[in-house]
Amino acid sequence: MTYTVAPQLEYFTIPLRKFVAARPEFEGFGVGAYIFSHADPTPRILLLQRALTDSMPGCWEGPGGACELETDETLLDSLVRETLEESGLHVSHVSDLVAVDCWEHHRRSGGKIRIAKYSFIVETQETSRWSAGKQQLVPTVQIPVRLEQLEHQQFDWALKEDVLLSIQSPNHRYRFPLPLIGHQAPNILRAFELVEQRQSKARFVDLAAH
Repeated sequence: MTYTVAPQLEYFTIPLRKFVAARPEFEGFGVGAYIFSHADPTPRILLLQRALTDSMPGCWEGPGGACELETDETLLDSLVRETLEESGLHVSHVSDLVAVDCWEHHRRSGGKIRIAKYSFIVETQETSRWSAGKQQLVPTVQIPVRLEQLEHQQFDWALKEDVLLSIQSPNHRYRFPLPLIGHQAPNILRAFELVEQRQSKARFVDLAAH
């Protein structure tokens, strides 16, 4: 896995076992990825709809899942692996931490465990490409998303407006998991805010340079 990490996120590159050991209050750790396409006039976020045979059937979320202590060297390695497994996209850069969610998960076999989930904005290799010596954005409809069918049944590149309308009306386009579970709608909106802030800062720098 070859990817870069924003300087403020370097802490998450420590060994996963060390990271977990420092948080004994949790029995499980998860990761989530927010992936944006910037080829359209306004950003779109990748949302996956959970399979009807899985938990939270039909709900929409970003790629993500559980950390695996036996195989993942760091928390960010878990993020990269889960993103690839659930969307077919290869993370090239981890740019922002969006949220840390904590909740109790009730097992079907009985009992419960405490989970901490770390969600990040990531860039992927497939959302841009080099052409004629320049990096160009890949049109949203051409980004090759590949789903794990046992977990997700379809995907969409959502606009912020549709996410907002879906929060306000349960009959709108997307249905989100319960607020106490990771990948809730407020985190998706927070991801949009961070992307918009980064774009505004880039425009300001560009104007100042000219």
